[in-house]
Amino acid sequence: MALAFSALLFLTAATITVVLCRQAAVNELGAQQHLGRSMLDALVPTIQHLVLNDDTAGLKNHIGVVAADAAIASVRLTGPDGAVVVERVSDQEPADRLTKWLTFGTAAIRSFAADVAPAGRKLGRIEITLSYKPLNTSIGNVLRNSALVTLVLLLLSAAITYALLRRFTAPLHPLTEWAHEFSRGNWMPKVKLIESGSREIRQLNQAFADGSTTMRHYIRSLEETRELLEHSETRLRKLVNGMHEILFELDRDGRISFLNPAWEKLTGFRVEDSLGKPFGDFLMDEDAIRDFGGGVLARMHEKNREISLRTAAGKRLWVSLDADAQKDAAGDCTGIIGTLGDITKSVELNRLLSKYQDELYHLSVTDPLTGLYNRRHFDTQLEVILSDHLPKKRPVCLLLIDLDGFKFINDTYGHPFGDEVLRTIAGLLRQQVRRNDYIARLAGDEFAMVLKNTALDSATRIAQKLHAKINETRIPLPVGHIQLQSSIGVAAAPTHGKNSQDLVSAADVALYHSKQHGRNRIEVLSPDISKAMMSIFSQGFQLRSALEQGNIHPAFQPICNLRTGETIAYEVLARMRLNGSVIHAKDFITVAEELGLTRDVDLHVIRAALAHATQYQALFLNVDLSSFNDRDFVNELGALLKPACDSGRRITIEITERETLPMGDTLHEDIQKLRTFGCKLALDDFGSGYSTYNFLNQFRPDYLKIEGSFVRGMLNNEADRKIVTHIHELAQSFGMETIAESVENEATQAALREIGIGSAQGMLFGAPILAS
Repeated sequence: MALAFSALLFLTAATITVVLCRQAAVNELGAQQHLGRSMLDALVPTIQHLVLNDDTAGLKNHIGVVAADAAIASVRLTGPDGAVVVERVSDQEPADRLTKWLTFGTAAIRSFAADVAPAGRKLGRIEITLSYKPLNTSIGNVLRNSALVTLVLLLLSAAITYALLRRFTAPLHPLTEWAHEFSRGNWMPKVKLIESGSREIRQLNQAFADGSTTMRHYIRSLEETRELLEHSETRLRKLVNGMHEILFELDRDGRISFLNPAWEKLTGFRVEDSLGKPFGDFLMDEDAIRDFGGGVLARMHEKNREISLRTAAGKRLWVSLDADAQKDAAGDCTGIIGTLGDITKSVELNRLLSKYQDELYHLSVTDPLTGLYNRRHFDTQLEVILSDHLPKKRPVCLLLIDLDGFKFINDTYGHPFGDEVLRTIAGLLRQQVRRNDYIARLAGDEFAMVLKNTALDSATRIAQKLHAKINETRIPLPVGHIQLQSSIGVAAAPTHGKNSQDLVSAADVALYHSKQHGRNRIEVLSPDISKAMMSIFSQGFQLRSALEQGNIHPAFQPICNLRTGETIAYEVLARMRLNGSVIHAKDFITVAEELGLTRDVDLHVIRAALAHATQYQALFLNVDLSSFNDRDFVNELGALLKPACDSGRRITIEITERETLPMGDTLHEDIQKLRTFGCKLALDDFGSGYSTYNFLNQFRPDYLKIEGSFVRGMLNNEADRKIVTHIHELAQSFGMETIAESVENEATQAALREIGIGSAQGMLFGAPILAS
């Protein structure tokens, strides 16, 4: 822009100079022409006079003087005949080109002539020619001066223009620098923008500044995005390359187009060698190969599908397939992308686990000694058989087989021989059982046979045949042999029971009668057996099941010092869980006594109590006195209590007073043996039942527990109060401590303290709490 403006200014100045020079040339030319005419007018009279006087010398001299003028090029005087009389030439310099150009040819009129004719008589002609030298010199001077002035003006104008332009364009220089920096990718130039009074330049400055800020923001965002993309790409590449799963991509024809390094690690095939090959070439199952055919790839959508690959070693690699078809905007299938996770170990482990589960299930439902089904499976299966047969009016019979004298065999010949006897009986049952019938070992020497779709008379014949086979069985001994005998109870459904519990109870009653009537016989349940007996055996079934399944639990009730309130011991009570309910001992102990299960209940509860209670808790353990008639019970009880006493645990054996107490020497020895371990003795519920002073005198128990009914009534009944007082005084006379039972309120507690009783238990101090 500055260059164009300068060129325009120069052109204007040149035009002005030319115009001025032309005007000066025209003016100079006019002046010379006027001078020529004036000189001619002045010269003619003089020449006329000299000619008239025929003064040739004066004529020449005068013409010479005129010709000497710088403006005169020549002076010539001719006669009448045109002959030159006098001629003086001083300068013949021609008009230069500039003069001709400036005067546009008017400079050609340079000669002036006049006739010498005094008094009308022509004597000659005088001619003056003007010189071009003054005109050339004048025009040259004018041109130089005009050019100099024009140049000065041009320079001054240029300087002023430059100054003005610089002033107005100065703010544009930083913008130019910014634009230059922008072109080099520097969006934060260090050049400072110049403030300007021009609104447009201010807007331009602001636009550049805003643009720079925006571009820096965009560039920063792009750089951050690029860094994130690079980081993500690097991370993705590491993830893909570090994946334990195979990442694969197939084209629309099912050929492999991408594989990550896990492919080579898991299959042994090189990635480079596998690319471009059909994926189906590496599959081992026909259905998988078919699903990866080109025609069905568009429908591919698999999630956690188990398939197997062929490894380079020819082995089977189990993988979990996740794959989906990829489609373009038109909906056409472009290929498959998916992953393959190695699940070979998992599959093999699941198979091994399934095998172990089958084995565990077999162990859980079978008896390891005989290989027959166990009691747990029997209970479940009998219910299934009944629910299947009874709605179809098909009878079911149950045979319970018990070996006679098996305890004697075990004790006499040892447990290995006893096990051989049980395996022999199991073999006989397998031989005698029909194809669809069911056999199981319930417990110890007791077996069961379920006869499906069999009436009672047919079941009786089968039982007789089985009984005969058992009686015919001889098991050799080192010397001689032993003959087996059995008692069998038979019951039928729905005649004797419509569910498994009732049917087992009925067969149990029949077996019980078989043993009561001399053993080694078959007893079929008859209608004359009382409902009470059935109820006992039904409860006995529940009790045996509870013992086998661990549903008999110890409950702990605190025994406290009446004066300090401190807990000094815990009485261990038996509780049974049945169908979510907790049943107290008083509701099932009678059944245990009727069926001879008290020893099992006592040992189970004592064993559990010792396991749950801390070593520093003193325990009162209930034992039914009739259990001491079983020598095995005494030995098992001693095996439980001796280690406990040796470890410092305080144990008191609490004799339950439910029947007349036999006072034999054996009982005395057994109790004294327990005392040598460190056990103390307590007599429970004293004051009711079969308490005898002889027992107090012989065994001298350490504690006498006062029957709770007397304690509960002592506040309202003077007789009960006297009985409590008498029992306490009697205990003191024997050197025993008394423990009051069933203390339910503070008034009773105060009354007992007044009598002098030191310890008590009851709801006031705490209810029995299950160990669980």
